Amino acid sequence: MNAHNWQVAEPAGRVSDAIFNPTTDLERDRVRDQVGRILASSAFQNSKRYAAVLKFIVDWTLEGAGDRLKERTIGIEVFEREPDYDTATDHVVRSAVAEVRKRLAQYYLQSPRGELRIEIPPGSYLPQFHWPEDGGQPVPAVSRIAVNQPLAIQSSLDRAAPAVAQSVQGQAVPKAKLSPVWLLAACVVAMAAIAAIVVTTARPPDPLRSFWGPVLSSPAPILLCVGNVEGGQESPDDNPELNPKLTLREFHNAASSTVNEYDAFTLAKLAGMLRARGKRLRFESQSEATFTDLQNGPTVLIGLLNNDWTERLMPKLRFTVERPTPDLVIIRDRQNPSNDAWSIDYSVPYLSVTKDYALVLRMVDPKTEQTVVVVAGITVFGTTAAGNFLTNANEISKLAAVAPRGWEKKDLEIVLSTNVIGGRSGPASIVATQFW
Repeated sequence: MNAHNWQVAEPAGRVSDAIFNPTTDLERDRVRDQVGRILASSAFQNSKRYAAVLKFIVDWTLEGAGDRLKERTIGIEVFEREPDYDTATDHVVRSAVAEVRKRLAQYYLQSPRGELRIEIPPGSYLPQFHWPEDGGQPVPAVSRIAVNQPLAIQSSLDRAAPAVAQSVQGQAVPKAKLSPVWLLAACVVAMAAIAAIVVTTARPPDPLRSFWGPVLSSPAPILLCVGNVEGGQESPDDNPELNPKLTLREFHNAASSTVNEYDAFTLAKLAGMLRARGKRLRFESQSEATFTDLQNGPTVLIGLLNNDWTERLMPKLRFTVERPTPDLVIIRDRQNPSNDAWSIDYSVPYLSVTKDYALVLRMVDPKTEQTVVVVAGITVFGTTAAGNFLTNANEISKLAAVAPRGWEKKDLEIVLSTNVIGGRSGPASIVATQFW
């Protein structure tokens, strides 16, 4: 195929070197092809860090999420920073994007004319796309298709065919004759280019997005429901919330208004991670949340013994909770009911606790028909570890390593353990899983 055949596939009426917004599949494919060429160049191929930044901001823009390209978002998604990290002192994103700008300029100084240009204007993380300048010879697009998806090549050609047919209508197109040797050589070159781009640009799936996908895909706001002191306790006969003479002091000290600070920290960490992904949030304590609230969208339940909504889900699961005495709490495995190892005695001094356990649950609640995620330790140490596990890509990658194929769309329940030293929990370890 000669150069003219590639050029006629350009969108009709384009202005050379004009900024454009890719709105069609063909235009988005052209941008992705150009990213593949850039990442395979000497300016980027030896730096996974800067290649990841460029690919991330372009991918998000092509997916229609360019308005959410903020410094904090890039820090969390690309550099695996904590959702609440201090952008004023941690300049990793600004430094990396500045270097990406320099490397893009270096690439285009060395590249032939006629290539689609990608730029990141100073002071912005939103890329700009420019059609090639006149006078240059357009570069043929190279498919980014993986070897196990051959139909995508045909799909791209099918989309390009109408544009080609329209451009050549009424023109005499000369017939080119190629010998079998040249055809074979062209195929070898094309396959080598495809393989190089796949190897260079391929990134493993984001484990955070894999876990939170069912929640993030919902257009409804996410309810974060945190446990409180009132959770798990029998309500007093004279509920102070209903007493019109309730003083402000009594209100502040009421069990329904009191949340453990460790649970509050976990709530903040989860909220920061979800907000960084552009989600709208609602907040309720377990006392204030209603069944209707849980029916209106995805829910994240924080806390185990202090959250009645969490305890409501436990009885029919493989891993459930038992309290044989007021102080002894056990996570029970129905498939191994004699195992009492996952337990905590609330009567011991808190500084003597060296181990805690937590349950993580993601499932479609059959009663609300909404996705619910549970982050629940036997004590607050376990809840803290579970919260860290679900907001840190390195931590949750432990789940991706042991999960079965297609786990991203399955319901799942996990038992975590964490070491506790001086009242502080460490990283979580997976001790048992269930997928269905």
